[in-house]
Amino acid sequence: MKRVLLLLLAASVACSSPSPYVTTVGVLRPGRTMAVEIESGTLNAYQPAVGQPRDLFTVSATAASGATPPPAPRLRRAPLGIVVRAGGKLDSLLVRVPDGVNLVVQSQRGDVNVTDISGNARVLARDGNVNLKVPGYAQAAVGHGNLSVMMGATLWPGTLRFSTQHGDVEVWIESRVAFGAHLHAENGAIFTDFGLRGISKGAAETIDGSVNGGTAQRVDIETLDGAIRLLRLQPQP
Repeated sequence: MKRVLLLLLAASVACSSPSPYVTTVGVLRPGRTMAVEIESGTLNAYQPAVGQPRDLFTVSATAASGATPPPAPRLRRAPLGIVVRAGGKLDSLLVRVPDGVNLVVQSQRGDVNVTDISGNARVLARDGNVNLKVPGYAQAAVGHGNLSVMMGATLWPGTLRFSTQHGDVEVWIESRVAFGAHLHAENGAIFTDFGLRGISKGAAETIDGSVNGGTAQRVDIETLDGAIRLLRLQPQP
């Protein structure tokens, strides 16, 4: 792997300012992975900004209002790409993911929002809502919080898994895709407009079935305490 070029652009600013107190940029080639570990704060992930090189990544940290900024996020090279570690309490962490780069997120506390990155996404969040809108495919697991996923992929490897411990799960999949589905809500209701039928046992509901004839690719959606919605995403003309 070519060396990742990192450039520290900004130093600390007043704590009351909503502006980032540190920003780091660098180059990451397609096919690599950007792994982000955040302790506390909202994570927003997007593609590079308009006019930026498409292989440029950005990491910008904003401190919580009235708080002393924690140490700047640390970046290091990894065999498959880079790892970003953001410790302490942040207001937000902005990540711009280069084209063709996959994103892996581990969040301890705070919402995670991933929008329109061209790579695939995998998110593990302990406490916070997760919202994913990607043209590829995604997987996610949430402890306390709601999970919403909208993905445009028609093909993916194996089984995609989506789960919450305490929260609702909503997954949108392109309406013409063929796949197998397993949905289980231990204490909640299930709704789908893919024409699948399931069974109820006490407060639990389960659906196992095939969509559009089914294939080897599958979707597994589970929650211990919450509702599940598996919905049809209509293709754009």
